[in-house]
Amino acid sequence: MTKLFGLSVVLAIFAASSSATSLNETELLESRAAATKKSCMITLPGVGRFNQYVKYDFAKWSKFPLGLSISNYGITADPEDEEHPFDQFYGPKNVVLKRGRPLQLRVPGGQTKSPIQGAEFTTAYDDILFASVRTVAKVSNVAGTCHGFFFYKSDTQETDIEIRTSFPTTLFLTNQKSSPNALTSTFDTKSPLDMTSDFHEYRFDWLKGVTKFYVDGKFVGSLKKNVPTMPGSMVWNNWANGGSWSGGPPERDSVLEIR
Repeated sequence: MTKLFGLSVVLAIFAASSSATSLNETELLESRAAATKKSCMITLPGVGRFNQYVKYDFAKWSKFPLGLSISNYGITADPEDEEHPFDQFYGPKNVVLKRGRPLQLRVPGGQTKSPIQGAEFTTAYDDILFASVRTVAKVSNVAGTCHGFFFYKSDTQETDIEIRTSFPTTLFLTNQKSSPNALTSTFDTKSPLDMTSDFHEYRFDWLKGVTKFYVDGKFVGSLKKNVPTMPGSMVWNNWANGGSWSGGPPERDSVLEIR
């Protein structure tokens, strides 16, 4: 993973429908370098002040943009854990980017043997500390996978938006437990819209002491316990392991599209 700049960065990441300006690769490097200057601040009304913003419009790219990294690794299932019967593998071939089209994260259908193929990409830097992250996505209408848009440092420093395609009308919003003895902070809520029929903006504001969640700009809830306090990365994925959370593996291709 390439770390473009060593400073802990307070970041606003915008998706294609945002009014923020899309950056090319040179501008992205300059934007991260500018984060060293205390005077370089961006105010998001009703959210707070940030020292960097980045916008990715995937339809404008024919190769993966600088600042993002396609995952290429596996997860081995615990043979004593019946809840996760299959190994997983996040393979680059399952991340499909073509100019003029949304990015696709694919879980191929009909898989019956380990490892179950999935797709994931992350920020190429792991120094993000607080962020407003907005992802414009269309959820797969094929049951049996989990879509994730989340911040991750470790299993005790994590904030999630998750969509289980077997439950296509529900959002699962979580701050993972901040210590082994803590309880996970989580709630699920009915989505105010049909997530599989069109693109919608899924947003979380990770701020000091609180994480807030929105869909198409509508506030759907917040969490004040287990709020992450350490810098890390942003992650987007589509996966299945045959357990009760993801379900599956899917019988047909499950495709998460991100603009």
